[in-house]
Amino acid sequence: MHDKGNRDREKFWETFISLRENPIVKELKKYPNHNISNLFDHSSRVAVCAYDLSRRLHINVDGISLAKGAMLHDFYFYQARGNKDIGTKAHWLGHPATALKNAEHEFQLTDLEKNIITSHMWPLNFLHFPRSREAVLVCLADKICAFGELVLKRNYVRNAERYEKEKKKVQSFQKL
Repeated sequence: MHDKGNRDREKFWETFISLRENPIVKELKKYPNHNISNLFDHSSRVAVCAYDLSRRLHINVDGISLAKGAMLHDFYFYQARGNKDIGTKAHWLGHPATALKNAEHEFQLTDLEKNIITSHMWPLNFLHFPRSREAVLVCLADKICAFGELVLKRNYVRNAERYEKEKKKVQSFQKL
C-alpha cells in the first residue's frame, strides 16, 4: 500500500511539468501577483510546496490531482491589485470560482480537483471547505507561499534546478 501511495504521489511531476509547459497556463506569467511575483510562478511554488508537504508529512496523495489543483488554483486572467472593476474583497472571495470556470473550460477536472481550486482560500471563503488531503495541502501551501511573497519578499522556487532534473526524468521515461 505504501508503494502505491508513493507511485501516486510521483505522478505529480509529470502533470506539473505538462501544465507548466502548456501555452494557456503560461499566459499566467502576464499577470502580477503579490507585488513581486506573477500567477504562473506563484502557482508553481504552491504546487511544489504542497508536494513537499505531502512528502515531509508522509501523506499519500493523488499526485495528478495535487498538481492540477495547485497549478490551476489561481487560473484567472486579470491583475487583481489596483483593479477598479474588481474590488479587493470581491477578488478574494470570487477568484476561486473564476479560476474553476476558466480551468473547466480548458481542462478535464475531477471533483477532487474542483474542490482543490474552490477551497484554496478557506477559511476566508468559509462555505468552500477543503474536503481532501490534497485540498488541505494546497490551501496550506497557498498561505505559506503568499506569506513568503508578501512578507518575506521571496520570489523563487526553492531548489529551482530540481524542476529541470525532474523534467529530464519524465522525458526519459516517456521515451521508453
